Amino acid sequence: MPTLRELELAFVRGMFDATDVAAESFVCANGMAPAARLAIYRNNIVQNYREALRDVYPVVERLVGEAFFRFAADSYIPCHPSCQGNLHGFGGEFAAFLEQFPPAAGLPYLGDVSRLEWNWHESFHAADASAMAIDRLMTVAEAALPSLRFQLHPSCRLLASPFPVDRIWAANQPDAAESVTVDLAAGAVRLLIRRRGDAVAIELVGDPEFALLAALMQGLPLQGALHAAQAFDTSFDLAAFLVRRVTNSTLVGFVAPTGATIGSATPPDARAPSPTIALTET
Repeated sequence: MPTLRELELAFVRGMFDATDVAAESFVCANGMAPAARLAIYRNNIVQNYREALRDVYPVVERLVGEAFFRFAADSYIPCHPSCQGNLHGFGGEFAAFLEQFPPAAGLPYLGDVSRLEWNWHESFHAADASAMAIDRLMTVAEAALPSLRFQLHPSCRLLASPFPVDRIWAANQPDAAESVTVDLAAGAVRLLIRRRGDAVAIELVGDPEFALLAALMQGLPLQGALHAAQAFDTSFDLAAFLVRRVTNSTLVGFVAPTGATIGSATPPDARAPSPTIALTET
């Protein structure tokens, strides 16, 4: 007799590979062939995975057509079975798969369109967070500002692409005009995807701000993030960025370094020189 683990592994293999018949010897016929019984489970599982992919990637399906999408999905599913019970987490590798999928080679933008849809999906299902009052920044001692590590809203995602994937996405929405065309040579885009209320917004941002947001998302302190922005624009307005992004809840909190002073003034002669970080109320 097989162990329970051996039986489970044989069943799983049979669900994703119809040529693997090891599980059939463990199934009672009882009026229906073991292969037919297993096929019922296999069809249900694969169909659920297909529908999960269709729910996440409607623009990809519209771009390639229903038949091609099903073909791609059926090629993807056996190689990337879900690792969790929640199907919302299934399909995260689809963009990388499509980029290496030979039949899709003629659509070089398809991978990044898929990434945009996955980011939209993750943003929609992400946790929420309370807004931060801009006045909270004014309680931070000036010398501590460069070391602050800001927290972005949990729904925030960043995507850089050499293709105008935001326009491709918009042109393939159900309410888009039929005559909309997208020039693939329009240039690269830097996008911030985040949820506002119950709606996910896709925002085009400039290179300096994208670099700063990416640095903050990676956990860099404010000074390091500002350097990333200034690599694109030496006159980048950090104060305006902070006011705007705190006000619209892109930034929802910050962590001060151990020992930093918050809520009290720092004597002028003890302040580290950091004129590009200083904030003033307007």
